Amino acid sequence: MIIGWVVVAVIGALVLLSAGLMFFTLLAARYAEKLVPPIGTFVDVDGARLHFVDRGAGPVIVMVHGLAGNLRNFYALIERLSVDHRVVAVDRPGCGYSTMRSGEHPSMRAQAALIAQLIRKLHLGQPTVVGHSMGGALSLALAIDHPDCVRALALIAPLSNVERAPPNGLKILRIKSPLVQWMVAWMFSAPIGKLIHRESLKAVFAPEAAVESFDTSGGAVLGLRPWAFSAACKDMVAISREMAAIPPSYPTLTIPVSVIFGRQDAVLNHETHGEQLVAALPNGNLHVMEGGGHMILVTQPDHVADLIRQSTHHRSTSSA
Repeated sequence: MIIGWVVVAVIGALVLLSAGLMFFTLLAARYAEKLVPPIGTFVDVDGARLHFVDRGAGPVIVMVHGLAGNLRNFYALIERLSVDHRVVAVDRPGCGYSTMRSGEHPSMRAQAALIAQLIRKLHLGQPTVVGHSMGGALSLALAIDHPDCVRALALIAPLSNVERAPPNGLKILRIKSPLVQWMVAWMFSAPIGKLIHRESLKAVFAPEAAVESFDTSGGAVLGLRPWAFSAACKDMVAISREMAAIPPSYPTLTIPVSVIFGRQDAVLNHETHGEQLVAALPNGNLHVMEGGGHMILVTQPDHVADLIRQSTHHRSTSSA
């Protein structure tokens, strides 16, 4: 009898603890959204509700962010490039404020198809597509599968080949079990995430210093929401099996492809994902920035913006 009451008490305590953690996580998510609210427009495309910003006028640039990111990651480039370009930056499904009505998280190539639909729906023609990190892989898939939607690519520290191990600062996202993903997202992403968030940012920015305001200006705090954490886990797991199918098509890409890397990138190696990519492309070029890390779009935006401008005019860049 006593043992039975003890079991009931333990189960009750666990239920209360779980409910408390979930409530705290939800409060943290709402606080993150208060700090970093939507700044753009919403459009429906094939089961998705995409959030995007549309700034400036001129030649069109479409921006696709990386793993666990959102469109605010491009804030420094949007500010600079919208002076003389029309810049459209979009949240990938499950990131920022973009959602899937079906609840199913789309594969990378399915996400590329959604970006293609956005380009067509907004009548953007054939823009230059800028992709960062995993957004670079998605941009390559977009150009391969939907050539009518891409005039040129400008890829910043892109994932372009299979990575056998999770990149630095992102290992926590490699959770394969959907149940464990849900449990970590809803019970631990806020309390534990806050503890490791700073270290993760340091790892992603290394060797350069993390920008202090990146939580708000770059929208990083939105990644602590449970649904964003879960989407990032799904992207991490899927990308390892999807990535192998993309490189064989690189020789068929005849459009101009500019690849921009920091030589000291601690997340993705410029030789594997820059030099090997350019070697496989008919019309690719590589620019390697000394001292730059994975977040050169934030730490060195003037230089990166100039290189993107060159790519929109099909000029050649060289390694430095």
